[in-house]
Amino acid sequence: MNAEDRVREFARSLFDDVRFTSVEPPGHSDFVDAWLKAGLNGELGYLEGDRAEIRAGRQDDPRLLGGAQTTIVVALSYTDPEEKDGPIARYARRPDYHPVFWEKLNTLTSWLESEFPGTKSRGFCDSGPLRERELAARAGLGWQGKHTNLISLELGNWFFLGALLTNLKLAPDPPFSGNHCGTCTRCLAACPTGALVAPQVLDARRCISYLTIELKGAIPLELRPLMGGRVFGCDDCLAVCPHNEHARAGREMKLAARDFPDLVGLLTLTETDESFKAAFAGTPMLRTKRIGLRRNICVALGNTGGPEAIPLLEQVLETDPSELVREHAAWALERLRA
Repeated sequence: MNAEDRVREFARSLFDDVRFTSVEPPGHSDFVDAWLKAGLNGELGYLEGDRAEIRAGRQDDPRLLGGAQTTIVVALSYTDPEEKDGPIARYARRPDYHPVFWEKLNTLTSWLESEFPGTKSRGFCDSGPLRERELAARAGLGWQGKHTNLISLELGNWFFLGALLTNLKLAPDPPFSGNHCGTCTRCLAACPTGALVAPQVLDARRCISYLTIELKGAIPLELRPLMGGRVFGCDDCLAVCPHNEHARAGREMKLAARDFPDLVGLLTLTETDESFKAAFAGTPMLRTKRIGLRRNICVALGNTGGPEAIPLLEQVLETDPSELVREHAAWALERLRA
């Protein structure tokens, strides 16, 4: 068995897919520059900061891994054909995928060092200036859909991506050929806020995932009614993709999904920082902090709540220490009383 087959066999015992590509920079840097110049990244300032220095550079840059010769791209699926969409994005109903990914990347790194003495490797999972989707497409894992996310013929579009740079020379897999979206525009039509302004072009400032997770201040008034009952992320563009219909279920992450209470119950769980941290420990939902999630719940109740939500929102308006939360509670009350 050659080195490529040995690495692939072991890595597939950890991940749902694994592919190899070179350390050359991915293309489309001009597109990324134009996207940033247009301000479509919103408050995602890190994309213009230190990471921008090497976002178009080689993966063997000394600041990443000097002497790197191969980029190993790995995918971890959370596809579950029985799962339904709701106010919380599917990935966030599971434990934070970062620790899961890091454990597997570290296991792969240790194995490489043991099997191939002298090997150096460094893993990445949302932790470096790598454009994983473009690297994954070049490695043959899938193609970038019109919703900007990667689509795999085997996994659909419900999966996480990571990468491992290594100085072990492995023959690259052929790039994914073609684009299987065809004339389908379901994802563009499904976006409630019109954030997909063109195929493969996302205006983050209008994206519900951005608004509910990344945006730290007030949600724009004109976008609040379009958010429906979503409080953390949005799956609409992913859920309508026809390539999910035949995707194989994830071996691990699909099993870890948990149930959360309704909006009223979520409001109760976020009354204090202590209750918030206890309720969402180990999940991605900690990213919003109590204030952010409570802000989102107020908007969702304003869009989908009934008379029973009014007393709770009144209490929020009177007692919540955050001016941001109180402002969104007042907005929700005005809608429910209209």
